[in-house]
Amino acid sequence: MLEQTLLYDVTGQPIPQSHNSSSQDWDEIKAWTDQVYMPYNVILLGKSPDPVSSMHSIKVGHMIVTRFKYGVPVHLNKWDQQAGNIILLTTLQGQGHHAVNAAHWHTTEVGESFLVDCSQTDDYAVSFHPDHLQLNLTIPHRCMTELMLANFGHHAPVKLWQFKTSFGGVHSSWLMLLQYLSKSIGEIPEIQLQARAGEHLQQMVCLHILNEWAARAQINLQQQEYIAPKYIDRAEQYMRDSICYSPTIAEIAKAVGVSIRTLSSGFKKYRQITPAQFMRDIRLAMVRQELLRASSGQTVAAIAYACGYINLGDFSRQYRLKYGERPSQTLQKKQ
Repeated sequence: MLEQTLLYDVTGQPIPQSHNSSSQDWDEIKAWTDQVYMPYNVILLGKSPDPVSSMHSIKVGHMIVTRFKYGVPVHLNKWDQQAGNIILLTTLQGQGHHAVNAAHWHTTEVGESFLVDCSQTDDYAVSFHPDHLQLNLTIPHRCMTELMLANFGHHAPVKLWQFKTSFGGVHSSWLMLLQYLSKSIGEIPEIQLQARAGEHLQQMVCLHILNEWAARAQINLQQQEYIAPKYIDRAEQYMRDSICYSPTIAEIAKAVGVSIRTLSSGFKKYRQITPAQFMRDIRLAMVRQELLRASSGQTVAAIAYACGYINLGDFSRQYRLKYGERPSQTLQKKQ
């Protein structure tokens, strides 16, 4: 069964953790959950004793895979939107009661998953039985939007990300995919899980999630539900063509014939990001591409400067936040 194999290596031993894998200390548990999920509020249900938690985690690409339980009944709410994360919670033992909206809750049974983008909604809550055990995935929202764009050529409507849903079950293809992920985690060296092998696994898992999500939200991912104004496309192309010269927002707006206010509000409505964020993302993607195909002797600094960066400290910080590794680590994969 999945609950018996997850986050164990090929010898059947738990994958070593850099932290305690069990705890009865609320502060220690919160420090771990803040890191692997995001900050949220925990309410103890009833007069239970101290928690008897089990905490295991490993990074696969940009996802964090966790095997977790509190060991006591709890209610969780007030998830931090600013963390920018999607969470998918799969019940391995016990039950979870998830808030779909103010009037509707869904109970996940063994093998069933519940999906919510906490960066796009502020009303998610969940209660767990004392005997619960969860397999959870933490996925940055930006990874899912990049996957959507790469596979379907356009952005998903906001209503997809705001839609909460459940899927899976004991005989589902989704649970089989989770079992494959579990076995891969046990057999692939951890350093590879954070490199190409992990990115491959992440893409398979996230594409399955994206299709399940859209099917339940009744959204056709092949069909763009809205058409952005032409100036959005022109602005994106202008930024791609001029990225090495770091154009200002005023220069971009002038180039496409709209006001700064119109440009900014248009990007927020149709792309769910600001023009500055779009430009930052394509510049970081350009640097990463150059680092991955760099020839011997090329340096991070030279590549960053060629892509329009001036402040290397700020560049390194942004790069690590987006890709989960230092630019020098990406360069070492190639060299």
